[in-house]
Amino acid sequence: MTAARDNSLAPSSAIPGAGGVVFDALGRVLLVRYRGSGAWAFPKGHVEPGETLEQTAVREVQEETGVRASVVAPLHVTQYTNDRGEARQIHWFRMVVETGAPTLEHTFAEGGFAEPAQALSQLSYPEDQQLLRAALAQLGG
Repeated sequence: MTAARDNSLAPSSAIPGAGGVVFDALGRVLLVRYRGSGAWAFPKGHVEPGETLEQTAVREVQEETGVRASVVAPLHVTQYTNDRGEARQIHWFRMVVETGAPTLEHTFAEGGFAEPAQALSQLSYPEDQQLLRAALAQLGG
């Protein structure tokens, strides 16, 4: 199911964040489903003071999913307005699993690794589908 997001915002007014399109050794991608909205997405979050965007992506993936991953390459930057009316600018990275199995934080109803074709149909937002396609293109797939 594809949902709509308000993508009209000025980048200078946006709260920065970072997230990861995380692949495991089998080529599957990590997804999470939010409790409130039911939306399927990639793990992401806000930048802590003194943190780089890459550090934010690593921390948020681990906090939200229990999976320790490392950054391989930058992907894209997405912008949207969340359900609280906050403008967000998320810097995305292609990442690979180092250790851990998905153990989701309370924000999420479910999640785990999915084959890329399944993930493309599960992701709720078109920009997330584009991110996955970009990550797969980097992998040569």
